[in-house]
Amino acid sequence: MKTTTTRLAAAVAFCTLLPGLANALTPEEIFRKVSPAVWVVVPRDDQGRALGSGSAVVVGPGRLVTNCHVLRRAVSVTLRREREELPASLEFPDPERDLCQLKADNLPSSATAAAVVPTAALQVGQKAYAIGAPRGLEQTLSDGLVSALRRNAAGEVEYIQVTAPISPGSSGGGLFDDQARLIGITTAAIGGSAQNLNFARPAQWIGEVPARGRLAMAEYRRTEKPAASSTPTLAAVVVQTNEPARPVVPAAAAAAPVAVAIPVPPPAEVHPTGQNAIDAERLAKAQRCATEPRAALVGKGAGVETYTVACTDGYALLVKCEAGRCEELKQ
Repeated sequence: MKTTTTRLAAAVAFCTLLPGLANALTPEEIFRKVSPAVWVVVPRDDQGRALGSGSAVVVGPGRLVTNCHVLRRAVSVTLRREREELPASLEFPDPERDLCQLKADNLPSSATAAAVVPTAALQVGQKAYAIGAPRGLEQTLSDGLVSALRRNAAGEVEYIQVTAPISPGSSGGGLFDDQARLIGITTAAIGGSAQNLNFARPAQWIGEVPARGRLAMAEYRRTEKPAASSTPTLAAVVVQTNEPARPVVPAAAAAAPVAVAIPVPPPAEVHPTGQNAIDAERLAKAQRCATEPRAALVGKGAGVETYTVACTDGYALLVKCEAGRCEELKQ
């Protein structure tokens, strides 16, 4: 009787999985369906020279999302896909989460937004597909698994860890599930030879970018005064770093007569995750990060803590801290 019950339960479980299995798309189908929504982002200086490249994903009519660190030094932005190029402008910056929304007119009708998967629905072990422009190689597809969901001190998922390979240039690209739905924005990769320790910001955050961007710019206008010598015709927004300000032109504030920089708050006296986190961030900045790093605790043992430390320029390090000493774990 017990054996029969067990078999019946297994059969019911299998049948429950059938709809999901039936809906799973092949990699070819996923790429065909969503790749028109993934573009190359080319930030440019005041002379129109390219400063590198990143990726962006269409999230609505004439709207795309990328990582703010892709735009950090830009005064103008160009979107490229295959042989087509379009101008774009920064509409809403959310530097705290490293997500920036771009506005671009005349996006082709094929560039439609994918459905967004709520963070609560993500499962460790599910398939993940990254599409972006690593090293400028546009329309590159890679696959892997969601290998971990990294949470902050409040228990909220702030990074999706994946084994799908990404590289510099992938920042701002799309991370999709096996039904071609958007689950994340590829953001950082652990330095070294490893290609299976990569991180994305939750796609659910995209819907919050406009409101958070308005607040960030309003806070600047409330607290900052324009430089006397600064007379730009468009407002300039600088992605949150501790480096000297470098402007990015936003569409949302085109009428503003002053330069706008998102201020960096002074360092807190006590780090929310302790001295080890501070030391891990210092190590990351000294060794690799060009901008301010952020440490996330990913492992804790007897006297040992392990952190992933993501830089806002798209790199990340794996750092172990023990007995007051931190070292990078080479991959």
